[in-house]
Amino acid sequence: MTGARRYEERTAPAAYGTIWRNAFTGDESVIVPDGCMDLLWTGETLLVAGADSCARVFAPGQGGCLLGLRFWPGVLPQLLRTGADQLVDSVVGLDSVIGRDARRWERRLAAAEHPDLALVDLAADAVADLAPDRRPFHVAADLSSGLSIAQVAERTGYSSRQLQRLAGQWYGYGAKHLQRVLRLRRADRLLAAGRTRAGAAAAAGYSDASHLWRDQQALDEPQPSAANRSTGLPSGSVMTA
Repeated sequence: MTGARRYEERTAPAAYGTIWRNAFTGDESVIVPDGCMDLLWTGETLLVAGADSCARVFAPGQGGCLLGLRFWPGVLPQLLRTGADQLVDSVVGLDSVIGRDARRWERRLAAAEHPDLALVDLAADAVADLAPDRRPFHVAADLSSGLSIAQVAERTGYSSRQLQRLAGQWYGYGAKHLQRVLRLRRADRLLAAGRTRAGAAAAAGYSDASHLWRDQQALDEPQPSAANRSTGLPSGSVMTA
């Protein structure tokens, strides 16, 4: 999320994800796609944030703090027993996805002195009970490494068409789009580490710096439909800082 006032995160491997907290002003900010899905705790409600296909505007309307658990690509759909393609580009209440079981999680978080620890514990227990399918992790890692769709399909034993269909269920969009998103986030990390734009582009698998720029414009600049899309945060439910 760009434009936020204060953001911090730490890895939560037992929950197959990253726990994060974002303190923000009431100003608009931009959320860029990362191929992941999140659980969001507003202080009252648990929300599911589907994978974003492109950047969108976050307009809270007031200052506050949001707690989230960002899962590795392909994990949360398994926990929810729902295809990621059913939740792409949306933010909905967890109860609308899993029903009354969401209330148990919300009660636990509302009573916790440290909701971040409680959220990680709940997710870690759910992951342990699930014994998740690890194929989505391997496919995402291969796509992030720069392998072509055909090469990834060959490594997994799927046809390119099968991989495209499974990617929609696992990540919310096809393998090619996920590859573009992951490549762009890899370039971001390289730029943050001090690489030149040309060097980051080459290391991330772009043909040149102009290719990187075009993907930044296509994926990280909110499109009209994304700019008008609500985050789905219920009015008055944002945690106060």
